[in-house]
Parts: sequence; structure tokens; C-alpha cells
Amino acid sequence: MFTHSLKRLAVLVTALLLIAAPAAMTTKAQEAAIQLKGAFSVAYSGYETLPLVVGLADATGYFGKDPIYLLPSTDQALATYTGSARSGNYDLTLPDEPKGRNFDVTSGQLSDAAKVHLYDVRLMSDVVDRGFMWENEDAIASSMRISVDSNVDGGTLIVWAADAAEQFPTARGADGVLFTADDPRTAIPAGYSLVNLDQEPFQIAPATSGTLNLITTGGGDVIDYTSLSCDKLIPALVDRTEKYYPFTELHQVNWDTIRADVINASQSITSEADCEALIVKIANAIPDGHMNFSLASVQPELAGTVSILLAPTSDGQIVVEYVRPGGPAEQAGIKAGAVITAWDGKPIQQYLDEMTLLFSNASTPHALLDIKLTQITRGQIGSEAAITFTNPGGSEQTVTIKRVQPVRASIPTEDLKIVDGKLPSGIGYIRLPSFAAYQNMKDFDAQLDALIKANVPGIIIDVRGNGGGFSQISDALASRFFDTAFTVGDVITTDGRYTYTMRVDPRAPLYTGLVAVLVDENTVSAADLFSYTFKVSKRGLIVGFTPSAGAAGTVSGGGYYLPDRGFMQLPTAGVLDASGKQIIEGTGVVPDVLVPRTVDSIISIQDEVLHAAEQALLNGQRPS
Repeated sequence: MFTHSLKRLAVLVTALLLIAAPAAMTTKAQEAAIQLKGAFSVAYSGYETLPLVVGLADATGYFGKDPIYLLPSTDQALATYTGSARSGNYDLTLPDEPKGRNFDVTSGQLSDAAKVHLYDVRLMSDVVDRGFMWENEDAIASSMRISVDSNVDGGTLIVWAADAAEQFPTARGADGVLFTADDPRTAIPAGYSLVNLDQEPFQIAPATSGTLNLITTGGGDVIDYTSLSCDKLIPALVDRTEKYYPFTELHQVNWDTIRADVINASQSITSEADCEALIVKIANAIPDGHMNFSLASVQPELAGTVSILLAPTSDGQIVVEYVRPGGPAEQAGIKAGAVITAWDGKPIQQYLDEMTLLFSNASTPHALLDIKLTQITRGQIGSEAAITFTNPGGSEQTVTIKRVQPVRASIPTEDLKIVDGKLPSGIGYIRLPSFAAYQNMKDFDAQLDALIKANVPGIIIDVRGNGGGFSQISDALASRFFDTAFTVGDVITTDGRYTYTMRVDPRAPLYTGLVAVLVDENTVSAADLFSYTFKVSKRGLIVGFTPSAGAAGTVSGGGYYLPDRGFMQLPTAGVLDASGKQIIEGTGVVPDVLVPRTVDSIISIQDEVLHAAEQALLNGQRPS
């Protein structure tokens, strides 16, 4: 499940090629080994770094309540593959006697008496490199066309029948639902058949060796709206985001208001900038940390800076954290530790409340404030900001600063003197910057192996600023700290179908000592869920100035290419606990050790959060 906050992705198009066997195929030919080969190409970047697995998968779950169902590993017929998810090929030999669930094509139910199996060729991620398909990995391509909510929209279904007396639908009946009593049917040959679901009546042909390319699933796809004019783009964008957005009630999103604000206006707009202004309205109306957007017309508003960084104290003050040497703010007399009281003539809180977001939204107040404090310093190069502030030990004053081109600066930080992955105290320290790259998982495993060998008394895992990535990598890394398997959460559709599960499965060698996890307002998505795993299990202390970002949806299938190289993304699913409650979204993981953020701590190079975690572990503190 991809939960990373993506800014731009590359779309690769996959084609479905069917080899239609002659209708009059002999029984002898049917008995010969059937070898399917084909290509795959997945749109979402990131998958190309992951190990993969391809095989013949039982497809009955897609027509029932458990699309994530997979055969036991010993019953799976697996393929070989070359390349990566971005561009690869597979080679699969169909088993003579396939394992699978018996499916009644009349009722759409599993039945021991039925003599038909349903399959697809499925490509999945395999981050733990198990070598077989597993339920908490992503199904990213299939011989069938799978929507983002795990419905079958077409493609090729592979059917196995025990004998030639079996009947199979040639189309959906009057109810429009496949595998119900009103479907028209015809006899299907014994053995394997390929069923083309893209046309009705379905094209049903005995399977022979040939080419069957895989189609990127809705979860691995990116929606391309680049060719749409504004009058088509805005309605399409609103319709699809509303259909799949999982947190409408939680975040109190009023889609009627959104439609009233943008649909009518879109019908008469001719300029790209005016159309993008409507997309900005949509983005500002959906308070979600996965709402990221990039639009050409607003880029100039983010191009210049006053060359300061701002941070909030725990009691609500806005403080200058850093002033770039030689920048316009320093020249105007602003110093680190200055308290900002007004911006452009308005009290600072009022100004922040009235801001229009230009690149991202947030799921929680503390994450939203961080975004606004980043954006407030930006503006068109040459534009001016009137800043009212009080320097440490000084009196309130107002200066007007002209924004300039950003310059890369080296912000002073504490030298932690980490040797062999250990702080001077002997506590282990692992920085985990992202769950988006397989290399990060390998690096983490190597560092943890070394710390286990060194028998450190405790380990600090730092996921501050971690923007997320793949939840299966999050699960795999958390699994190094648990000796018992358990479910972290499930993705379930509104009609009760299980489409994904987050699960911890112990992965040796295990670390059994004390653990602390460092979080902040930029601990997002899969990093939110990683922290939650330690919190809900009471396996590790959570330490931070603030809770994590509280954005725990998956963006799989929620990315949109827009005209003029624009991009937007929004979640398509949330993660539920055993009681059916959305986890983390809108709250974040609350620290067990909440470190006060003061003016002194903001300007200090000392890492107070890390040291608070270190001291807690040295004291033997455990979650209560």
C-alpha cells in the first residue's frame, strides 16, 4: 500500500494482448503444458526499487468479500520475471491440476460442490523477499483490470473447469452483476480458458501458450487529466475525488459546497491560471495531509523568501528559528529567537488563519501550522513582507523585507558523536528518513543487525521528517521488534470487502530491548503508521514536541496529472482498527514523552527530543 506523499510521477501505459486460440482446439493440445508470457509496467514510481513476485492467483476474492485472499504459499504457482515494476516481463507455466477455491458461477459463492476455479496472473510487491505472494503486499498489476477499490472492470480472467459439462457466463445479466442467476451461460471447455471481460458477450477461448500482458491496477495507476479543458477537468476531478475519498465524515468535507464553488465557474473559464485557482479552492477545502498539489500558476508565489525559518512554541508563540547569514531578514535586524507578533499589518494568528494554501494541506492543526509557517515566508521574488517582531531582550519593531531568490544554507545542528550507530551513552540510534525506497529498508536492517550484535540496552528510531512510503516496508521494519504476529489495521471498502491488511510478522533476528520512536509534525503516512504500531502495542516510547502528522490514508490510485504539468493527489482509503475506527488520521500518534517546545529549545542546536528519549531509555522507562 503506497502512502507516500508524491509530488510528481511518471505514467507508463500498459496494453492487454490476448492470444485467441482456435475454437476447435483438440483435447491433446489442451493437455500440453500452457506457458503464459507477458510484459508489465507500473505507473507509480518507487515500485521499481522493490523485489516482486508474479504468479497465478486465486481471483475468487475479487468477486466476493476478500479481494486480498491468496492461496497458501505451498499452493501458489509462481512465475519467473525479469526487469522491474517500471518495465518487466514474466514467464508462467500453468499447473496441470491447479489449487484454488471452488466457485459457483451461478450464485457467485464459494461451494465445495462447484467445479470451477477463477484465476488471474498477478504481479505483487515482495519487500521481505519471501518469494511468494503475501496479503500485506501490493497487487500492482494483473491480467484483469482492477479498479482502485478492488472491483473487476475488465481484462482477462483465467478459468479452470473440471470437465466440459460446466457452464460459464457469456455476459452480465439484467442486474448488471457478474455471477448471479440471471447471467446467460454457455458450456466451457475442460481445463483452462481465457475469458476476455472487455466485451459482451465475453470472448471465451481455450488457453494455449502465448502472450498475456498485465494491466496496472487502480492502486498502482495515475489518472491522466492533462488533455481536459477546464469545463471537463474540474467536474471530473471533483467526481472522482469525492467517490474515493475515505475521510469525508471525519474531516467534515462538504462536497456540495465544493461543487457550488467550482463547477459552474469552470464552465466559462478560458485561462489556465483561472482554472488552477479553482483547483486551489478544492485543495483548501479538504483538510488532509495527503492533499499535495503543484500548479504552474502558483509557483511564482513560492519562488522568493525572506530567508528565515519559523517554528511555534508549545504555548502558541511564533519564533524565528534560523536567520540566513547575509539574507534580507538579517540585514533588517531580525535575530534568531525573535517572536513574531504581526505580518503585513495583521496579528500573526489572524494572518495565518486567513492564508490560502498553495502547495499542501494537513490533517491536524499542528501539521497545518507547520505548512503555513513554511509558506508565510515565501512570495514572489521582489515582493515585500512587513514583519512585526521582538528580538530577545529587545522591544517590538516592524521592518519591511523584500523577498529574494532562496540560497542553500547550512543550518547548525548538534554533533551527536555517533560511533558504530551508538550515542556516547551506548544507546543505539537509527535515522529512518523514508519508507519510499527499498534501500532504506536494507540500510535499516544492516544497522539494526549491528546494534543487536553489540547488545545495546536501547534503540532510538528517528522518523521525524519521514514523509512515508510503502506500508509494507513499515510493517517489515517494525517486525524486527516483535515476537508475535498481529494485525496493525485493515483497509475495508464501504461494502465490507477486505482489500488490504497491515500486519506485523516477526522477522529475525529480533531486537528485544527498549525502544523509543521520535516523531514530529512531519512524520507522515507510513511513518505515522510505523509509530502507531509501537504506540498501540506499547512496544516503544513515542517522544516528540508534537504528535505525528496524523495523515494515515493511502494515496494508491489517488494521483492526478493535470494540464500544464500540474499534479494533485488525495487519499483513496484509510486504515481501520479492529473496532472499525480510522486509526491516526486527524490525530497523529501522541507522544508518551511530550517535550516542551520553548524559545530556547527552538534556537538551540541541542536536539532536546533525542536527549529526552535517550534519558528515558537510560532510566528504563517503558510505555504505560
